[in-house]
Amino acid sequence: MSVSDEQWRRDAFGIPAELRAVPRSEDDDGLREAMLVVWARLAMASTTIKHLYSHYREADILSFAATLDMQAPDYGLAFDGTEDYDEIVKRLGGCLRAMEREYTENDLGSRPTDPSQWRVDYGDHSAHLIPMGRVAWREAKDPSRDMRSFDQRGLLRLRFVPAIVDGATVKIKRADMVAKRKPSAFGAVLFPDPTFDSCETTEKFFIQGVTIPDGDAIITSACRSAHADECLATVFPELMVDPNARRRIQSHLASKPWLADGELPGAPGIVVAGSWHEVEDDGERYNIATVYDGHGTEVARHKKRMAYRDPDGRVEDIRHGTELTLLVLEEALFGFGICLDFCNRCYHTSYGWLDVDFVIVPSCGNDATMDGHIRTAKDLHNERNTRSFVVQQAYPPLQHVAGYVLNPDGRTAVWAVEELRVAASWSLFRG
Repeated sequence: MSVSDEQWRRDAFGIPAELRAVPRSEDDDGLREAMLVVWARLAMASTTIKHLYSHYREADILSFAATLDMQAPDYGLAFDGTEDYDEIVKRLGGCLRAMEREYTENDLGSRPTDPSQWRVDYGDHSAHLIPMGRVAWREAKDPSRDMRSFDQRGLLRLRFVPAIVDGATVKIKRADMVAKRKPSAFGAVLFPDPTFDSCETTEKFFIQGVTIPDGDAIITSACRSAHADECLATVFPELMVDPNARRRIQSHLASKPWLADGELPGAPGIVVAGSWHEVEDDGERYNIATVYDGHGTEVARHKKRMAYRDPDGRVEDIRHGTELTLLVLEEALFGFGICLDFCNRCYHTSYGWLDVDFVIVPSCGNDATMDGHIRTAKDLHNERNTRSFVVQQAYPPLQHVAGYVLNPDGRTAVWAVEELRVAASWSLFRG
């Protein structure tokens, strides 16, 4: 529940007492819980208050952080009750930076490395503390000039992600297979001239089959190209990969039949094998995207959260997913959405809370669908500097166009629907 700015100010004065009450555990001395207290106060503040963070250079934040005593019960943070909003924000930001440094620089091997142990619960707050900074290939900022917002700079070496985002449980997975890949290469797969077999009533529909000319050859070539181009992520589009096609993708990734005898296999980072309408063990139908690592091991299954309504008023006959999947690779942190989850402009996107490097979106739709993806991608780039990779099958089909691809290169100013149309079944992009 939001509070007035003045109430936020009064509550902030109580943070030193909150920190003194945090139990000092044996493994991390209570630092994870203490960081959560400070982070949550800033992260949940009004946009007016969070904006004040961008008034301070990183050098200012570091300067205040250097004055704090991490061994003190309140970590050296103090207020006398007269501080204005700017000063409170600076002190909280500096305290969070000092805690982050203490946590990362004094790690003697006891910090949890299993994602199941990253959740931190304290007071009314629950979040995952992910031990991963921003992607290493981004240029480091000069502290004397870095005035980014709190959402881009509040933590630099770690990330807090709320345990519940927009009603969905955040589920973190890790892909551990070591493979050679380029951190900026992204592969997109599209299928020219598909035909859907749709089961329809006056109120609902679902896809029970799809016919794709040369589909097997396209899949084989795409899996080979994902390896040859050392892609960090390769994405097939929504509702174009049925279970049989998915098994072929998995088999190609596992067996790598194009390798010569004795040749050592490289592999892409992850492959998103499109999505499909599937009935799960609970008897409910979902729209599910399956994610493999580069060797064909399933690492995640992400369920679409928003059902599509077609122009005739028929609603996609699926149960909505209740989880938001995050996938950790050495190179980057990924989030996932399926079509309407990402392009729906009736609501502010929930993906900003995930604080990921990339959002990967298999999709199926027309120009309006892609326009929604573009606008959401721009929002995420502005808010979090998150990049979005959307691979969208064209439906209804377009002449001489297989679909659309939104390149995760961050060039938000030049994105236009017409320029994103793609005819080829395989395309390589640079993030």
